[in-house]
Amino acid sequence: MMFQVDVHLSYISLVILPLMVVITRFFQKRLKKAFGDERTWTANQNSFVQERLSGMSIVQVFNRQEAEFKKFDDINVTLKAALLRTVFIFSLFFPVVELISSLFIGFILLYGGFISIKAGAVIAFIQYISMLIRPLRQIADRFNNIQRGIVGAERVLGVMDEDFAMSNTGTVSKEHFDGKIEFKNVHFAYDEKQEVLKGISFEVEPGETVAIVGATGAGKSTIISLITRLYDINSGEICLDGINLKEYELYSLRSHIGVVLQDVFLFHGSIYENLTFGDEQITLEQIRSVAKDIEVDDFIESLPGGYEYVVRERGSSISLGQRQLLSFLRAYLSDPKILILDEATSSIDPESEKLIQRATEKITKNRTSIIIAHRLSTIENADKIIVMDQGRIVEQGKHEELLNQNGYYATLYRAQLKTEVSAG
Repeated sequence: MMFQVDVHLSYISLVILPLMVVITRFFQKRLKKAFGDERTWTANQNSFVQERLSGMSIVQVFNRQEAEFKKFDDINVTLKAALLRTVFIFSLFFPVVELISSLFIGFILLYGGFISIKAGAVIAFIQYISMLIRPLRQIADRFNNIQRGIVGAERVLGVMDEDFAMSNTGTVSKEHFDGKIEFKNVHFAYDEKQEVLKGISFEVEPGETVAIVGATGAGKSTIISLITRLYDINSGEICLDGINLKEYELYSLRSHIGVVLQDVFLFHGSIYENLTFGDEQITLEQIRSVAKDIEVDDFIESLPGGYEYVVRERGSSISLGQRQLLSFLRAYLSDPKILILDEATSSIDPESEKLIQRATEKITKNRTSIIIAHRLSTIENADKIIVMDQGRIVEQGKHEELLNQNGYYATLYRAQLKTEVSAG
């Protein structure tokens, strides 16, 4: 229709399209960065609040209320600046679009006067230009939400595009495991910068109790993560009953492994719900029977409501020792063929430690057990002790054998024994 009225004026009118594209692109780059900064500082604010609420007792004990409030205020100031920058950029964009539209309509009127076209044609052209510009105005009006959505979508799509930590392509599913574990020249790194395990090789025979010891950062807990396939190794091979872990179906593999971690996580809910973890096949009678077997029943029944006692988020309403006992019971209930205790007695009270030690003797019978120990006195009766240092195995053997070698293990053991005697 525009070209039927005036060809030259139509071509001139189309100039506004690339001009608007350039302007939109100019503001889009700046708005994208502004929204990215806003999202980042909003996430920082939420993370800060969550951490401080979780660690409120630490903040209060160390009298850090004012200091933490100052940090929170600094985050808010930065977030406010990011928000104002976003508003400022957008507040410029829409008026610029309107200004260019108005100037262009004015130019059409001026040009129409010079070439002496009919007034009706000029009015028609203005209508056509308005129809052409209207979508651009609508985009400008929604530009704020569009850019905010793009920034948010990039984060979501970035997560969705990430490769899974490991593939669940294994097909082997077994109802019974003997429990033999083999590490064959295993190398592993969480990132490309630093290798955590450097050529680890060892065997755990079915029914053996093997302890892994070493200084912090030696790679002990990483071994546990690899056995449960929370991560896949970079090179080497890990076998269970002679079959590579990658060939097992993940659910089948993990259903035969019981884990007690040092950092016990309990969900908000009853003790019964935390112990069964949604498994409807486990009855209260079964739980009580197992709890009595490992001497945990009395502690649970002493709580208000017993097994229906509701623990708060992360188990904050009960002591660390009690959380460890519940975690131990939760692992025992699954009747695993392989039991993993990750420093389960490293930071609990003596009474709870005695309960766990007695329970350990019962639960480790006839099952492969791996214990990551902090207190070396608790693993003296292990069938084998693996000593690690900086990602490598430096010694292996029984307690007495390692002491007689007078090596790294003997040094650790004597230093810890001296510390415990001094503390006593």
